[in-house]
Amino acid sequence: FVGISVIVTNLIINSWNSGATTIFQYEPNEILQQHFDIIFTDEDKENGYPTIEIQTALESGKAIGNRWHIKKDGSKFYAQGQVFPVKSIDGEVIGFVKILRDLTESKHTEEAINKYVSDLEDLVAHKDKMLSILSHDLRSLLARMIAITDYLKSDFDTIKPAEIKKLLHHLNKSVKDELNMLD
Repeated sequence: FVGISVIVTNLIINSWNSGATTIFQYEPNEILQQHFDIIFTDEDKENGYPTIEIQTALESGKAIGNRWHIKKDGSKFYAQGQVFPVKSIDGEVIGFVKILRDLTESKHTEEAINKYVSDLEDLVAHKDKMLSILSHDLRSLLARMIAITDYLKSDFDTIKPAEIKKLLHHLNKSVKDELNMLD
């Protein structure tokens, strides 16, 4: 866990511990007196999340959220954060403490699982489509073979040998086509 204290009046970082240094890569002399939003992504800054966290903590007693944060080198890490107001003995809010827990590895694992699930869903959809096509094609081939064999069964005595040979050739070709399709 990492803790950072911020003064409420101008959102300036006024305390930085060793855990914050480890995660964010800023030494205390580099980060103290910097604006609180330095650790937020540009997107979160544009959406006003640094101020929203402080406002929520003021109104509710704490603000909780999971989001990406920015390190000194510009890389991101995903953190579970909580912001609490710090009050004086008189009950006046004099600042805030932000406590972070690095969840980057868990977030990457979650994203990998989600991608795997999505890939599996795509494969299942592809399999279903292929089975549907295969089923249709097999039904067509089997219907042709049934028609030929029904004709041969019902009219065998009246069919000329050359016609029987032609039908057997067609039946043989249909069976081979089906086998090739299954392969």
